[in-house]
Amino acid sequence: MIKIVVLCSVLIVGIQTADAQQLYLSRRDSMLVKQLFFTGLRDKLNEDYERSNESFGRITTIDPRNAAAWYEVALLNFRQNNMPAAEAAIVKAVALDKSNRWYWKLLAEVYKSTRNIAKLIPVFDELIRLSPEEKAYYYDKAHALTVSGRSNDALQVYKLLEEKFGTSATLEQAKNRIAQAQLPADSLAMANLYIKQKNFSAASGILENIASQHQSDPLFMALYGDVLYERGNLPGALTYYKKSLKLTDQLYGVWEKALNIQILLGQYKEMLEMGEAALGIYPNQAILYYYMAFALHRERQNKAALDHVRSALDLDGENKELQALIFALQAEILIDENKLNDADAAFQKAVQTDPRNYLIMNNYAYYLALRSENLNKAVELIDVAARALPNDASIADTYALILLKGGKYAAARSWIEKALQNNGAENSVYLEHYGDILFLSGEREQGLSQWKKAKDAGNDSALLKRKINEKKYFK
Repeated sequence: MIKIVVLCSVLIVGIQTADAQQLYLSRRDSMLVKQLFFTGLRDKLNEDYERSNESFGRITTIDPRNAAAWYEVALLNFRQNNMPAAEAAIVKAVALDKSNRWYWKLLAEVYKSTRNIAKLIPVFDELIRLSPEEKAYYYDKAHALTVSGRSNDALQVYKLLEEKFGTSATLEQAKNRIAQAQLPADSLAMANLYIKQKNFSAASGILENIASQHQSDPLFMALYGDVLYERGNLPGALTYYKKSLKLTDQLYGVWEKALNIQILLGQYKEMLEMGEAALGIYPNQAILYYYMAFALHRERQNKAALDHVRSALDLDGENKELQALIFALQAEILIDENKLNDADAAFQKAVQTDPRNYLIMNNYAYYLALRSENLNKAVELIDVAARALPNDASIADTYALILLKGGKYAAARSWIEKALQNNGAENSVYLEHYGDILFLSGEREQGLSQWKKAKDAGNDSALLKRKINEKKYFK
């Protein structure tokens, strides 16, 4: 793995390169470029990326052949996850200065992040040209070739490594992984055919039969994880995703899938460990900060969660669906912190950012109902969500709660019964709300019965116990 490390010595080299390129500039422009360069570096160190980018951008306008400035523009955009701009700038930098390995290393990171393996492989050729004694570049190139399906070419790279540096345990393991990854053509073809047909049970059977032969192949492990996930075996899928990541940390999609399963399984402490590891390799992925914030919130570490929310919002301005989720999570954290006005503002941003995320609308309306505040707004939100998802049990329960808080018990009963019918019959929260509605409608014994059912279903809230013990409704 190649890491981007911007050292002081590199910055000095960059400035010297910039000086060399100023020979054809006027003295005034040359002085301005130097001033802008140092201003840009200062703002970058202060993490004021917008101002820093502006300074380096002005340099590229004054002197389009300033490779160091293009590099800085690329690095700033890379840090903000703006990959198209980062790629455009670093391509210009390497075109102007083909001998600067830091430029090529950043270009490699860009192509890794965008998973552009076809363009990544030639970059490793350049890095090998500039640093022929650096073994890591040969391994990186071989790995990229393997991922792209060019196993024989990867073996040729390993052969070159052996001729140049001699054999080693690491090299033999890498070669063995390729040999084991060459699955029997008929078995693999049949498994992929079943996957395309969505016959995941049959695909799982085939992959299980050949799994013992491919314990060193991360791509096989990831594929088997995908099949198990589709079959609903989340613990099994997570096990294979972890095996894949243990073999290589360069399959970004597997990190996301593993974290998503941990959310579904409620493994928040484990999420924090995995999220930290993922961010160590992919520090510019907004969704990883979202996952971390989610886990921290569930672990009641709200201050740290909000820090990660801010990082996520800073990194991704293009993905509106993700931004809406981040705003919604921010709202939930702020509710826990009793900052209700700020929470409402965050929910409002979430709805405005992605007006088709009806589950966010549902959550916003639910929290308003719990507080018995702005019920007209809650009705407006839940009505839109219910029209879009008429069979969603959670939305029906929220509608019932809002109507209950508004004293409309008959309508509330209709919606809560709909929630219970739509796979919510065992939901302890829905059962408690049903009991509330029946009790307030005058059917006190029936209401008490539903409260007891809610308790038996796992609802252990102190308020519910008080309702049962005192046979009385409490808000």
